[in-house]
Amino acid sequence: MMYDRIKQQMMDTLPFVQLLGIRIDEIGAGTSKVSMPADPKLNNHLGTQHAGALFTLAETASGAAMAGGFADLIMGLRPVAKESRIQYQKVAKGATRAEGRVPGDIAALKAALKADGKVAFPVEVDVFDAEGTLAAKVQVDWYLSEKR
Repeated sequence: MMYDRIKQQMMDTLPFVQLLGIRIDEIGAGTSKVSMPADPKLNNHLGTQHAGALFTLAETASGAAMAGGFADLIMGLRPVAKESRIQYQKVAKGATRAEGRVPGDIAALKAALKADGKVAFPVEVDVFDAEGTLAAKVQVDWYLSEKR
């Protein structure tokens, strides 16, 4: 299946994601589920997950959701994270997970890409800790263009 191929490609080509132990658990049509283990090396001075590790988890989830939304085209595209915003809600205790989604009409985004050769759009991500507490809300704006 195309989603499994995308998941494997991402896991094979993102060494920083591997370093943090992040796993892409699921990719769908504009959605993703990604997880990161509890590991003292990923903690901050409070003993909770470090903000940078949480951001990397969320950015990975956004990329997986973006790629899932464009699964049939992604191999011919050049995706770039253009901008991001993170709002930390609570400290994250233990293992964390992130759920990404492309809000809006993916068919319309694909039509814009076809017409203009490029498209920009947001991907929203929620990050939860081991207890299910919402730890962060993230938006990553992606820019896709045809490979040169």
